[in-house]
Amino acid sequence: MDKEKSLASKAAEITKKIFNDYYDGDPKPWFSYLCAESVYTGTGEPLLFGGDAIKEHFRVYSGRKIEVVREEYHSVDLGDDCALVFGGITVESSDGAFLIATRFSYVYRLIDGEIKLMHQHNSYTQNENSEYENFGGYVPNINTMQFVRRLLIDSSSSKRIPIKSGKQTIFINTNSILYVQGQRKRTEIVCVDRIISCNTPLGKLSKELTNVFYPIHRSYIVNTLYIVAVRRFEVELVSGITVPIPPKTYSEIKAKITEIISNRYVNSDD
Repeated sequence: MDKEKSLASKAAEITKKIFNDYYDGDPKPWFSYLCAESVYTGTGEPLLFGGDAIKEHFRVYSGRKIEVVREEYHSVDLGDDCALVFGGITVESSDGAFLIATRFSYVYRLIDGEIKLMHQHNSYTQNENSEYENFGGYVPNINTMQFVRRLLIDSSSSKRIPIKSGKQTIFINTNSILYVQGQRKRTEIVCVDRIISCNTPLGKLSKELTNVFYPIHRSYIVNTLYIVAVRRFEVELVSGITVPIPPKTYSEIKAKITEIISNRYVNSDD
């Protein structure tokens, strides 16, 4: 990396190249910045964990060219080894029939001296006319920022818990857990980068989790850091993952989740 440029400035240049090359039909530059810990979330897309899964999903778009008609990039350093790039880009079909506007937030991290794309979030909207979208004042949504802060920046304040899985013991950063699900005699720990199966009962495991976790169902414990919406009768997590809420306890659980999330922001140093 060019030492005269900040990580944020370099990340903004990388993001612009990634988008322009991708819409020119070449996803290879984007793929080159992915790693095993990369996570992708996007409107209408599955939640993808790991560079290989992201490459496999998007490889079919190679060779498709779409014209970029508007783009805007902003960046900020989130520490010595982490940077956020956010903004928007609009592309137009070759016949001018439609526009696709993308608002994005990308998080990069220095790993062994190399810049890697750790988390990318794209929100898409499609317009069937020729009016270009104005991105003025766009900022990444609070849930994406919370994801960035808790998972990538504040790892020192998170708790690591030992989980016995098969013949090994895995130490899991609790900030990386989306939710935990009890399935008969097994417990599934769904993390941002993997799913871990263990024999630890859900009730026993819940005692090891931090106070940002909440049991919204007798079979589910959810990390409230990842909740983006509550509706009848479910909560929505990052990228559209939904977890059910029992109808009889919906009002009580909704109030408790709102309290947990509200208190977290009130007590935040930000």
